[in-house]
Amino acid sequence: ANYGADHPQAVALAKEKADVSAQIFGELKQLTENYRNEYEVAQTRETALRQKIADAAGKSSIDNQSQVKLRDLNQQATALTTLYQTFLSRYEEASQQQSFPVGKVRIISDATMPLSAAGPRTSKVLALFLVLGVLLGAGFGGLNEFNERFFRTGDDIRDRVGLKF
Repeated sequence: ANYGADHPQAVALAKEKADVSAQIFGELKQLTENYRNEYEVAQTRETALRQKIADAAGKSSIDNQSQVKLRDLNQQATALTTLYQTFLSRYEEASQQQSFPVGKVRIISDATMPLSAAGPRTSKVLALFLVLGVLLGAGFGGLNEFNERFFRTGDDIRDRVGLKF
């Protein structure tokens, strides 16, 4: 309070204060501009990275489809190779059989048509089944008789013993 507003030291300090404030404001303005530029560069990088990710995802989808198609084509190629090998081996067998030397062959007598069946005789089969039927019938009859030896109801007991209850 010893000096007034017009005092040279007060004026110098006010001017120095204004210069420092202008300098600080200039620095802040420059920092703001730098940060804005960095932000725009980061945004550009982000957009480019998002585009690369989208492209990679699309390429991955195309690659997956290509892998599926490749797998199908490989299976077809394997099947066709196997088929080719089979036909080739058959061809080689046929050509080897044609190249075998054929000896002199002659017909001793002509083949005749058989007059009767060469299979089992009807009378033997009929006799076999008749014997088998008799044996099975006797077996089932004996089994039934064996089962009838037991009492199942009160009437069975009454009939067997001959007593009345």
